[in-house]
Amino acid sequence: MAPDTLGQRVRRERLARQITQRELAGAIDVGVPYISKIEADRETPADDKITKLARALDIEPDELLLTARRVPADVLERLASDPARGLEFLRTWKD
Repeated sequence: MAPDTLGQRVRRERLARQITQRELAGAIDVGVPYISKIEADRETPADDKITKLARALDIEPDELLLTARRVPADVLERLASDPARGLEFLRTWKD
């Protein structure tokens, strides 16, 4: 099974919590069309908006960042602090 896109994940989490696009837009101070574009994968929000989305949906911000194919800053710092060990760890992590 393919992993969710950011838009699919946001939509799934929003519907699971019975939140309208309007309510979600209000919670993160954007317009409804912006939420619609995110859910349709036509808009890629900045990290700060992803964090706000995660908080509004009551999910871990780092989890939503990873769904957006972005590495959280603290994780990236740890990997970069010892690149050889970081790569070794990542290469051992397979399905």
